[in-house]
Amino acid sequence: MGRAVRASTHARVNWILNTNYFLRCALFLTAALPLHAQPAGDIFQFLDGSSLHGALEAIDPAKGIRWKHPASVAPIEFLPRNAHQIRFAQVARAPVQSGAHHTCRFRFINGDELTGNLLSLDSTHIELETWFAGKLRAPRAGVQSLSFLAKGFATIYDGTADLGGWTTGPTPTAWQSRDGVLTGSANAFMGRDLKLPPQSRVEFEVGTVSALNLYFSLYTDAVERFNFASSGYQFNLGLGYVNLMRGQGQFGMQHLGQAQIPVPLPGRNLRVEIRTDLLAGALTLLVDGNVIQQWNDPNVAKPAVPVVDPNLPPTVADAVRDAARARGPALPGTGLSFYMLNGGVQLSAIKVSAWDGRPIEPELVATNFTGHLVRLANHDRALGEVRAIRDGTLTLGSAAGSLDIPLTRVTQVILAPTTQPATNRAAGETHARLSSGETVALTQPRWDGRQLAGVSPHFGPLQLDTRWVRLLRFNPGREPLAPDLLFPGADLQQFFGR
Repeated sequence: MGRAVRASTHARVNWILNTNYFLRCALFLTAALPLHAQPAGDIFQFLDGSSLHGALEAIDPAKGIRWKHPASVAPIEFLPRNAHQIRFAQVARAPVQSGAHHTCRFRFINGDELTGNLLSLDSTHIELETWFAGKLRAPRAGVQSLSFLAKGFATIYDGTADLGGWTTGPTPTAWQSRDGVLTGSANAFMGRDLKLPPQSRVEFEVGTVSALNLYFSLYTDAVERFNFASSGYQFNLGLGYVNLMRGQGQFGMQHLGQAQIPVPLPGRNLRVEIRTDLLAGALTLLVDGNVIQQWNDPNVAKPAVPVVDPNLPPTVADAVRDAARARGPALPGTGLSFYMLNGGVQLSAIKVSAWDGRPIEPELVATNFTGHLVRLANHDRALGEVRAIRDGTLTLGSAAGSLDIPLTRVTQVILAPTTQPATNRAAGETHARLSSGETVALTQPRWDGRQLAGVSPHFGPLQLDTRWVRLLRFNPGREPLAPDLLFPGADLQQFFGR
């Protein structure tokens, strides 16, 4: 009897091992086939590194997260404490209202960041107007800073996996799009002339399932194919480092320096941001919100100086000079491009916007927790107590007395916190990232497919249209485990969640 049981168990084990072997072979052979663009779908990622495709049906504080999966007859319910994030494939862009211009970026001590219009600020409260929730009122104690946007502020490009308008290569399948993520094969290239202004801000997320070797070219004149000898700036991102080169066309490349960056792990992306001010010859690299390095380029872009005929009337000569100044400085190029030296590199959340060239400084350190800091357009600073902002004027109390400063002269206000910011997150806190990049924290979240409702620590009960939600992040204080891959390979990302 014992022999029969052992024989049966042995046969069962062999069957499982053989099945797993053939399954892995099938996966490997399938992964070797050319990939095609997958239909866009939402993706639900868990803290253990696993993920599911499908669609979010509902979120309820009592029942948890209800998820519709193609392989399940009925929706599946999950506990929020095991969830990491839900990324939505389809998201509507913020509505553009005629004549509307967001004048201020609001940052709160819990990490919330909104863009809108400042209505008023006094010693206890702030009132603002947003595009997604109308007029809001919040205690002033929760506000960290207000940044007044320049008139030229504008979003130039905001996309995830839309390759329309981009030149790609070297083959039609060099890039694969799935779940809002672009995955490039070896030597994959994508470039586009976005008519970059001299001051710009470029953001994107990059991840990898193997080694990272990405070339990102900025202000390049080569948007049809990758060219080491092109003009502009080349950032080479590798595992733990970044090199910056300046292309000088036929005069070769100039190395501007190297810096260390975090090493991206499977399943975890790096948030890369590059702020460029060619008027001052400065390029600043930020990774995951932290300033990594600022480089100074001695070859600053300078406005073209026209040759004016001395015989021209003074008014005509002045008009020629004014036209040259209006055209701005001569740039090496106005495009950008991505080039993957090896396969398996993933790009997402690409955003390009105009920038005002204002200094980058950690806000919580800037005031040293002792007072309020007001930055002015001429780069001067004023310290004191911000008593009120209303009717286009900021009232600042200082040792010299009360000062009334026109808001047109103010670029940023940093408010020293009344207490040390809390480090513990509220139980059940969920972060909603909107299509325009804003982030809002909510507790007791509810989702019914039309509205996302919850309680904001600043504004109280809040309702958002689900069409504007790009991502929901659960358990913000915890990071997910890296997915456990069966074997290495750039193409296996089609089987495992990113």
